[in-house]
Amino acid sequence: MSLSPLWTDIDWNRAGRQDSFLNLEHSVHRSAYGIVPIPISLFKNGSGPTLLLMAGSHGDEYEGQAILTRLIQTLDADSVSGRIIVLPAANLPAALEGSRVSPLDGGNLNRCFGDSISDNPTSRIADYIANTILPMCDVFFDFHSGGSSLEYMPCTYATVSDDPDKAADTLDALEFMNAPIAWAHKGIPQGSEAGRAAYRNGVVYLSGEFGGGGRISRQATRVAERAMYRLMAHLKILPLASEWKEEIESRLMNASQRHYFYADRDGIFEPAAALGDEVGRGDLAGTILNPETPVQAGVRVFFPESGTWICSRAIGRVRRGDCLGHLLTDVSREEILASE
Repeated sequence: MSLSPLWTDIDWNRAGRQDSFLNLEHSVHRSAYGIVPIPISLFKNGSGPTLLLMAGSHGDEYEGQAILTRLIQTLDADSVSGRIIVLPAANLPAALEGSRVSPLDGGNLNRCFGDSISDNPTSRIADYIANTILPMCDVFFDFHSGGSSLEYMPCTYATVSDDPDKAADTLDALEFMNAPIAWAHKGIPQGSEAGRAAYRNGVVYLSGEFGGGGRISRQATRVAERAMYRLMAHLKILPLASEWKEEIESRLMNASQRHYFYADRDGIFEPAAALGDEVGRGDLAGTILNPETPVQAGVRVFFPESGTWICSRAIGRVRRGDCLGHLLTDVSREEILASE
């Protein structure tokens, strides 16, 4: 047995291609010395930056898992200038279940990157990514979507550092990725998301919300795949294929907590608008109805601010406290860099 609860035979500095596993120790009644083998691939050639590509932090977010699986099958290490580390199903137990959280411990991997690490399987994965992999990296691209409960218009996302040089590098990469919507947020993540670990390690953190609703959208996958290949070209890790070269119109946007809105009672939520609609503060977002008490009047829900409806709940039934969606608003690069 290894003395570490998670280990790998990957040689991080060896040139060429390596396909292996992060072996997560998981001792249970039926398998005292059992492991969970989390797939990982490494492509290294020549000199250049190191890029971590990760999907499956949430097991019910499928777009990134599909893209990175296809990348592993098709990428030629000889075409790489630098190093690419690929984790297509980072929280493998959750991915196998198609669940946001791990069946082993209920762990949400993207909420385990705080300043301290708990002693459970999901936190051990986060610890290894944060303290072994990320210190080797220059850039981290973390694929997300709305999962089973939310649906997003496909967009890229960046956490923009307070450091002016790092902030400029992040926005340069975000803009070169050229997604239809580029969502930028300034400052240190206050929660325990992966962006916080990237920030601690001085790594440029890029992400995206690519669809959702518990399925794979071809449109969202196309946006995510294009963003990934354009990012690798921007970093000069991989030449840009002709199919990804055409520039499209892109909106730089952001949000604050006031742009999110929530159910204040149980029922079914019937939207009064659609994703992508431009809405005003006080406009009708929808109605919460109770078919179990049909004589009871529905309760109307209103948009809390003006903006573009970028994310909506994908499940009709809601409980008090469920997020019904959120908005984004247009912003300039200068405003992002100047914000606190």
